[in-house]
Amino acid sequence: MISTVLVPLDGTTVAEQAIPYAQALLPDGGRVILFRVVPEPEPPLIELLWTLESPENATSEAARAALETTIARAHDARLRWEARVAQGHPAEQILQAAGHGGVDMVIMMTAGRGAIGRAVFGSVADRVSRASPVPVLLVRPRPESATATAAEIRRLVVPLDGSQLAEAALPPATEIARRRGIPVSLVQAIDLTALLTPVSAGGVLTVPLAPEVYEQTVATVERGAREYLAAVAAGLQAEGVDASWTVLEGSPFFAIADATQPGDLIVMTSHGRGGVRRWLLGSVAEKLVREADAPVLLVGSSPGR
Repeated sequence: MISTVLVPLDGTTVAEQAIPYAQALLPDGGRVILFRVVPEPEPPLIELLWTLESPENATSEAARAALETTIARAHDARLRWEARVAQGHPAEQILQAAGHGGVDMVIMMTAGRGAIGRAVFGSVADRVSRASPVPVLLVRPRPESATATAAEIRRLVVPLDGSQLAEAALPPATEIARRRGIPVSLVQAIDLTALLTPVSAGGVLTVPLAPEVYEQTVATVERGAREYLAAVAAGLQAEGVDASWTVLEGSPFFAIADATQPGDLIVMTSHGRGGVRRWLLGSVAEKLVREADAPVLLVGSSPGR
């Protein structure tokens, strides 16, 4: 059950755009932990920091005060709020907090402060999403706004590939759908070009498939996908979830991205068929996080991912 979320912030209003998603996903009485990591000064600088006034956002006291101000600005008595500050490396501290604080989900932006900060915060989000023991919701900044506004979640899109690994996304999707009373759209992307391109073991193109074999193979694959998605949708419907399904054609990233619409939240695992763990870099999940218009909730297929 999703009752406590960790929202890492970096002192910018852009990072605060993650807060409305915590408000949207939590039930009454849920807990929001606003988390700020400040750098730990190197030993040679400690004495200097005692004599010079540190930048306001570099001190633990100022960071905590800023978090308290953010809580007051959210003005949401429906939830329980907590300000927490740590020192050290951002990714390491976020992962530690996610693993030892009774946290059910991490919600964070994929970019942060300025041109350089954006790259740094993006790498932090990347590392957290790879190693987090709990699901991580990654939200791309809205270029038209630098302030937090209400998060609109009208539908969940759950990409599946027929594997049990991918189905690990179903439990959190089911909980969110039932809590918010929104539908779930199951999708499976079939890349017929990649599937049917005849290659030898050495990667050399061989004789193309005969037309009748090609058509039969396509029909078999599509029928299997339809039957699989229909069965999964029936299981969700039995749990009281409004579920539908669609078989998409094309490369998974483009097919899934094209199928999303405003108000969607993509819920998926970060690795799929075959049971081989893959880094996010270059995967469908990573591409959706970086380029899709919809936020992406990444779910690990097992503890520790």
